[in-house]
Amino acid sequence: MIASLRDRVFRDPVHGLIEFRGAEDQEISGLLDTRAVQRLRRIKQMGFAWLVYPGAEHSRFGHALGAFHVAQRAIAQLRLPEDMALHLKVAALLHDIGHGPFSHAWEHVFPGASHEQWGARIVAEDQELRQRLQALEPGLPEVLCSFWDKTYRPHFARKLVASQLDVDRLDYLLRDGHYSGAGYATFDLDWILHAIQVGQVRSDEQDPTDLVIDYRRGMYAVEQYLFARSYMYAQVYHHKTVRAAEWMFIKALERFATLARQGAEPPGLTVAGKMARGIEVSVAEYLRLHDVAVTAALDRWAGADGEPAEDPVLRDLSERLIDRRLFKTFDLGDDKAAAERLAPLAMEAATARFGAAASSYFHVDLAKQVGYRADDEEELHVIDHPRYGAVTLSRLLEDMPLGQPATTVRLVCAPELVEDLRPAVEQTLAQGRQRGRR
Repeated sequence: MIASLRDRVFRDPVHGLIEFRGAEDQEISGLLDTRAVQRLRRIKQMGFAWLVYPGAEHSRFGHALGAFHVAQRAIAQLRLPEDMALHLKVAALLHDIGHGPFSHAWEHVFPGASHEQWGARIVAEDQELRQRLQALEPGLPEVLCSFWDKTYRPHFARKLVASQLDVDRLDYLLRDGHYSGAGYATFDLDWILHAIQVGQVRSDEQDPTDLVIDYRRGMYAVEQYLFARSYMYAQVYHHKTVRAAEWMFIKALERFATLARQGAEPPGLTVAGKMARGIEVSVAEYLRLHDVAVTAALDRWAGADGEPAEDPVLRDLSERLIDRRLFKTFDLGDDKAAAERLAPLAMEAATARFGAAASSYFHVDLAKQVGYRADDEEELHVIDHPRYGAVTLSRLLEDMPLGQPATTVRLVCAPELVEDLRPAVEQTLAQGRQRGRR
């Protein structure tokens, strides 16, 4: 048992009061005091979106609390047994524990392990967190790992944490919409939770149940959620300036990684230097990586805090990013062929301006709309449909025009390249329109 148990209540702008009441939830709240969970306060939930939406400064810690709260509500609605309820609440609370700084952009530069794999390592190797989990239930760290590697059973319980319609997405869409100020993320959470059921839709004799939603009762609320999700990706997560900032960050960190592998690593981010060189990083070292540490390194490389980086490219990219002198974008619609034709022209123009560092100053960005065609591990089942009877949500989405292209294609480049590339971009787009009319 964890000493000094007490109720804990958080005032949340999205859900109201988030409560850890009763013996079990009081014990779960002890996880919040671990270093691994407190680190989430220093990782922004929306990466670089705050450069466009000033209010989007919220952290993954707040999102973790929100996911826990939605899990509490789903558990109560489905009347799940106590052992499964414990697993789900802890899995929801810790689902983002392995995220690196600036979220998915970090994984692009250091792709050795996903945030799910790091999460599994953290609950297995961080002694403080592991001891807290063991106190809740012997073997709980291993149970959490089964959520990340998709082996937890029953099947439907894992889907509550990771699927097309899970406690993670149900919280972050409302939360990100609230803090960004975007009006696109409105949906009826109460009714979705009311409509979710557990039904026997699988042929597996050992695990036949799965998450289902009654079409007549809840499909309108689910459609509202799906449209909200589509609009948030198109207008917020994939906003052209947000993506430009992310690619500048990626280019800066890629330059740092190249320097580290060449033995010319600038000071300021020792753990990332080890990762760039392929050296094994311990969990304790990884937990020192967060947005604050990386931002301090960018300040240092830019010369805002001491001597700047000796490498002129890393120094320049860092200066641009911290001063918000961001790359510009040419919107190419969904024309991937246009991007392929423009890439060598962009390289030529960038080489003329930036020499050997040309690739650090432009990028062909393929921002893929969030996928709705799910595999069985993430699929949601719909029952009592007037035409199909029982059907998967993926099948219904084929009939639902969400109004967004599958991929948004953009050419992202330094401002110095805009006028050099504009004629080529306009010509390429005109050629694409002519082909489309044939």
